[in-house]
Amino acid sequence: MSIVVQPQKPQKFTIEGVKFFKKHLDKIKLHSMVTDDPLTTSEISVFMILHLYTDEMGQIRSFTNDSDVSERKQLCISNIAAEHELTYETVKKAFDSLLYKNYITEVYTDSAMHYEIVDYAKYNQEMIAKNNNAFERSSYFRIPLILFQEKIFGKLITQRYHKGPILLLDLCQYFTVQIGTTRRSVDDVKNIQGIRTMTYLKKSLNTTAKRVRNFLTIVHNVFQFKPLEEKIKHPNTERNKRKRTFVQICIDKFSFSLNGACFKENDNQKQRKTYARCKKEMSARIKNSNIPVKWRDMLDINKSISRMVNLSQHYQVVSLDTKMLNQIMFKVADTLETLHNNNELKNINRLGAFVNKCFTNALNDFNDSLSESENMDIMIDYYNKYGDYPTFIK
Repeated sequence: MSIVVQPQKPQKFTIEGVKFFKKHLDKIKLHSMVTDDPLTTSEISVFMILHLYTDEMGQIRSFTNDSDVSERKQLCISNIAAEHELTYETVKKAFDSLLYKNYITEVYTDSAMHYEIVDYAKYNQEMIAKNNNAFERSSYFRIPLILFQEKIFGKLITQRYHKGPILLLDLCQYFTVQIGTTRRSVDDVKNIQGIRTMTYLKKSLNTTAKRVRNFLTIVHNVFQFKPLEEKIKHPNTERNKRKRTFVQICIDKFSFSLNGACFKENDNQKQRKTYARCKKEMSARIKNSNIPVKWRDMLDINKSISRMVNLSQHYQVVSLDTKMLNQIMFKVADTLETLHNNNELKNINRLGAFVNKCFTNALNDFNDSLSESENMDIMIDYYNKYGDYPTFIK
C-alpha cells in the first residue's frame, strides 16, 4: 500500500521576534521546580531579555541595540535596566546568578571579553540523525518583540509572579507551533486562537484566580484573553457566619489570541532563509576561528551578507545563485581566518568596511568565472525586469 504525502504549504505568516530554544525552556522548567535555589522571576526575565542582544552563535557583545552607546559602555548592565525599566540591583543580581547557574558564560579573546548564552550555538547548529538520511533540527520558538517593548517584566518581578515568565514562554511556543508546523495555510492571524481554563492558569502561575486575572491584565497588550464561560454566584442566604453580601462572577474558561502586530507576512521566505543560513555560517566561522569581532563590525558584516543575498537572486536565471553565495562566503571567511592567523587583522581600523570590500572583490572574481552566455543571460534578465543594465556585473 502506497502512502500519499501531501505537500506542505508555504508558511504565510511568522512571528516577529527573537529565537528561543525549547531545550532552554525545558531547562528553566526543571530548574524552577527544585527546592534548593530555584530560578527566580528576575533571572528568567533577564535571560529572556538577553536573547534580544545575541547573534546566531549566542554571543552577546552589547547589552543594547543603540548604536550611539560608546564601546566602553556597551556591556554595562545599566543598559538593560534603563531599556526595560528594571532596577539596576535586580538586573545585576539576576545576571550574576545566571553566570553562576551556567545559563550564560564569560568568553575572553585576545582583544576583549564578551558573554555567551550557554548551548545556544550548539542548539542552533545541532542536526540529529533520524531515520537514516532524515534530519531533525533543534526545535525553537519566537518571543514577540512587543513582549519586550511593553516593559511587563518589571511588573511581574515586583508583584512576585514567579511562574509568570514560564507561562509567557509556553504561550509564545504555542503560537509559533500554530503557524509553523501545520500543513494548513493560515490566511488570517485572527483565526489563530487557543483555549485555556482557569484551573490551568491557576496551576501554571501557582496562584489564586484573583491574581490570575491581574496577570492577564498585565499582559493584555500582547496576549489577549477573553472569558468564554462565566458563572454567577449569589450570596447564600442560609449562611449565618462569614456571609458574603456581593454577587461573585467566576470565569471557568478563556479564549486567547496573540496581538496581530506580533505577526508579519512572509513576503520572500526563500530569501529570508538564505540570509539566515549565510549569517549563521559566517558567525560560526568567526567564532570557531576565534576572530575578535566587535558588535558594530558584526552589524556591518551582516549588512554586507544581506547585500550579497539580494544580488544572488539575479543569478537564478542561470541557476548559479547558490554557487555564487557559497563561493563568496567561503572566500571572505577564509580571508578573515588567514589574516587572523597571521596576526594582520589588528592592523585594520574598520573591519566592517574591509569585509564589505572583500565581498565586492569576491563577487567580481565570481563574475570573471562566468561564461559569456551566462553573463549575457543575467544582464538581459535584469534589463527586462528593471529597464537598465546591472552595475554589479559587466
